[in-house]
Amino acid sequence: MRRVRILFYWLFFSKNNINFFELLTFLMKPRVDVIAKKFIKNIEDAGEYNKVTFLNISKELYWPKKFSVSGIFQVTAETFDSNDWHYYQYNKTQVEKGEILLDIGTAEGLFPLVVLDKCSHIYMVEPSQYFYNSLNKSFEEDKEKTTIFNLAVGNKKDKVFFNEDSLDGQISNDSKTNRSIDVETVDNLIGENKITYLKADIEGFEYEMLQGAKETISKNKPKIAITTYHKQNNPQEIISLIKSFVPEYNYFVKGIHGEEPKPVMIHFWI
Repeated sequence: MRRVRILFYWLFFSKNNINFFELLTFLMKPRVDVIAKKFIKNIEDAGEYNKVTFLNISKELYWPKKFSVSGIFQVTAETFDSNDWHYYQYNKTQVEKGEILLDIGTAEGLFPLVVLDKCSHIYMVEPSQYFYNSLNKSFEEDKEKTTIFNLAVGNKKDKVFFNEDSLDGQISNDSKTNRSIDVETVDNLIGENKITYLKADIEGFEYEMLQGAKETISKNKPKIAITTYHKQNNPQEIISLIKSFVPEYNYFVKGIHGEEPKPVMIHFWI
């Protein structure tokens, strides 16, 4: 049904830089687990984690058993399949040697794991305690090159309640069953440190995060790869906000989301 909706959106709404061949490729693509298994060597028991080894990188990923292995397949396809519309490294937003990456909504950490050798430092922001613990496990031998924050980011310093049972990282008003976490702005978090690449997927809170990253983006002018398909997002507002910080940014929208005819990703570069 999702593929039918995307065909409908492509025909009658916006193509979002998807040509006819790319559309056909998407409509005929195999299930996400089939794609992922082209890159996964093994998934094995490692106590409270599933340890994932890959065919194309030497580093191992630790995935919390709290969450289904189907999530491993999803992030593997998004990270390694360059035809996936959720793929971060568009040809203008490739991670290059010496990058300083700020990964917001890191989750399991596969993206920074893949680009670790290229980066001089990686900052990771992840509110989930489960994923925070697994990130520390995955990057245990790379502490000099990585900084992991267990918090959320927004447009002001705050506290919110976080649903630890949600794979999507849901913010909740329920203080009885959810954990209180700190919210910080990117500007306060990064301060005078430099970044050259900003990647973000934070379940509809991208605009608020960007509002709190004005100084960091204006000063550093990083490459940006940001998801825009969540229900709360207005892609045009995100474009307008970022270009108000740095007018010379180029941008490229990519993909069609299944629920609405909005792009999956927007890439920015100078």
